[in-house]
Amino acid sequence: EGSLPDGLRGTLVRNGPGLFESFGVPYPHLFEGDGAPSAVRLESDAALGAHRVVESAELREERRAQKPLYSTVAAWPRRLKNGLTMRIKNTANTSVMHWQGRLLGLMEAAPPTELDPEDLSTLGVTRLGEVVRGPFSAHPHRVVGRNATYNFGVSYGRQVNLDIYELPDTGSARHLTRIRLDRAVMLHDFIATENHLVFLVAPAEVRVLRALLGIGSFAELFEWHPERDTEVIVVPIDRPEAVRRFRTEAFFQWHFAGAFERGEELCLDLIAYADFSSFSDLERGEIDEPGYYERVTLDARRAAVRRERLCEVPCEFPRIDPRFEGREFGQAWVVTARGEQTGLARLHTPSGRLEEYLFPKGSYASEGIFVPRSGSAQEGDGWLLSLVYRADTDQSHLAVLDTRELCAGPVFRAFFEHHVPVTFHGIWLPAES
Repeated sequence: EGSLPDGLRGTLVRNGPGLFESFGVPYPHLFEGDGAPSAVRLESDAALGAHRVVESAELREERRAQKPLYSTVAAWPRRLKNGLTMRIKNTANTSVMHWQGRLLGLMEAAPPTELDPEDLSTLGVTRLGEVVRGPFSAHPHRVVGRNATYNFGVSYGRQVNLDIYELPDTGSARHLTRIRLDRAVMLHDFIATENHLVFLVAPAEVRVLRALLGIGSFAELFEWHPERDTEVIVVPIDRPEAVRRFRTEAFFQWHFAGAFERGEELCLDLIAYADFSSFSDLERGEIDEPGYYERVTLDARRAAVRRERLCEVPCEFPRIDPRFEGREFGQAWVVTARGEQTGLARLHTPSGRLEEYLFPKGSYASEGIFVPRSGSAQEGDGWLLSLVYRADTDQSHLAVLDTRELCAGPVFRAFFEHHVPVTFHGIWLPAES
């Protein structure tokens, strides 16, 4: 529907949970669902779609047994066994990453799952040449100036470790460093500047005994300890052993937009929450206390932290122009929430000005992926892509918005014949890649 813009040729790949029950038993929490990546490939005369469940080894094991064997829906004796042996299902249900021609499905508690970029079929778990030591986060971040992508993983056990990885555009992946953490925390995302990797370790902690014994729901495996503050960990990329650590007042963030350096300061843009209640809210499908776009400015030498809210509209899933990752940027793209409506918006970070398109009631936008009009286009000049679910038709479609007239809404739509369940994160692969 509409006209496919000239120059917009490539593939949008998104990921999220696709199976919400196991043999008739519903998963209580969204994060427990088996991954089901989806893709829309835009060609000159066609839009091609794909949607496929991740065929993990654990899912195949459950299908052979004809019963749930993993997550909180498994029978308690099996949950106990899984907890004591630290076995989980690698659902690969959160995001995707493209690295050196390989497509990887990611979740934060397991190694990457390699997918076939042509049809999204599951190729199997990979440790990237035995470099990945344990979990590999679902939120890698690229630094354009270094021609490299960075990621982390938190491994639990007698000692809780934060492992950090570098994935260069050419050459082998490498393990940068391992940092010991004081507690078994839930660390969802981090961010990178030109020279630093920054982790804001909120006091959202795993209830270790419950996890080991397989007791309670998924949401009950975590608890919030605001009295323990948020720990700031700053890792110099070229000297990863020279870590700086300090604390600030407790708050939580799911996602970062981007970060950059300004003199001695590090500026981090993120969606901030007062606490961790949004995690348990997801179990019932409605978040009471939304997040807001903030800039957190760090002076690591003085262990100083400043926070400034840049937008008063609740929002999530922030993204920036990929050409500015690790560099100073002036625009961010967010999904907004206004009552029963969701929207896609451009936030001008210096002024706080918001340009927004609100979808009709019953249409739910996913994270907006920005695609530059050309390599030399000005920041923010291009298209914004989102996978949108319509409740009235129970269908999903790709919506393409021209950022020169963002408030006018989609200029092109490509419809699936069915619905695509909620997707969290995605990437754009230009046709030449």
